[in-house]
Amino acid sequence: MGINVNGKNIMTPMVHDRHLVKFMYEYMRDNDMYKNAFKRPEDLTILTTIGTTPDKDSDVNEGIMQERMIETLEGYGKDSLFEASLKHIGIDDYVVLRKDLEKYGDWRCTFKQTWVLDYLESGKCDTDLLLCTDAIDVIFQDDPQKIVDIFNGYDCDMLFMSTRDTTGYQHMPDVKDWVDRTHSGRYLNAGVWIAKVDFLKEFLKESLKYVGSEEPSFDDYKKWQAQVPKADYPKHGHDQDIFRFMEKEFYPRVKIDTENLMAYRS
Repeated sequence: MGINVNGKNIMTPMVHDRHLVKFMYEYMRDNDMYKNAFKRPEDLTILTTIGTTPDKDSDVNEGIMQERMIETLEGYGKDSLFEASLKHIGIDDYVVLRKDLEKYGDWRCTFKQTWVLDYLESGKCDTDLLLCTDAIDVIFQDDPQKIVDIFNGYDCDMLFMSTRDTTGYQHMPDVKDWVDRTHSGRYLNAGVWIAKVDFLKEFLKESLKYVGSEEPSFDDYKKWQAQVPKADYPKHGHDQDIFRFMEKEFYPRVKIDTENLMAYRS
């Protein structure tokens, strides 16, 4: 069915666009589109990670990653847009790794790597596949089974959505050259990815060698990108920096959804 946005009918099962997701979710909700229409695929765990700094004076915005909130995302602090979209389409058996940042300090993107790996190694994941997404600017607007079908069509162990953004590749020109020869014009986006659980453990363990204590905040990220020593990159970077650096090493077990069949991004 899809939702029409500015004359374009967006048909992908997921959307990862912080300027569109709130409008699209509320349109879907207000028009009862796909209300309680789907179930979680039996072989898929659907997971997101959320860092909270509880606002004791408010039940509405209970501090979920407020530094990333913009006007088009406001209003979904306690329950994220991602969770709201899942509940709308009939899925409540998803996993939220929700942790209080009063214990961990400021949000760091690499928490997604460590928290997901801890979850997998705990033995709590009982499916062959895991889908991991951002919480505040990703929604489902169709059947999650379509994500599994798209993943299977790529014949790989891990599949990332893609973007045109090239941030960070200036510090790894050899990787950028390889990427441009492999899938020109589209680059790894860490906001939505799906993987086979056995491989994911291996991949995340390898990624931890690049996680560092000097990881920049969202506010400081552009400045950090301008100053980071090339020899150290992607040490101390965000999860996307690290995953982009690792893509060449793990290809073709890791692939990029170059057409963004899984998730729309403008």
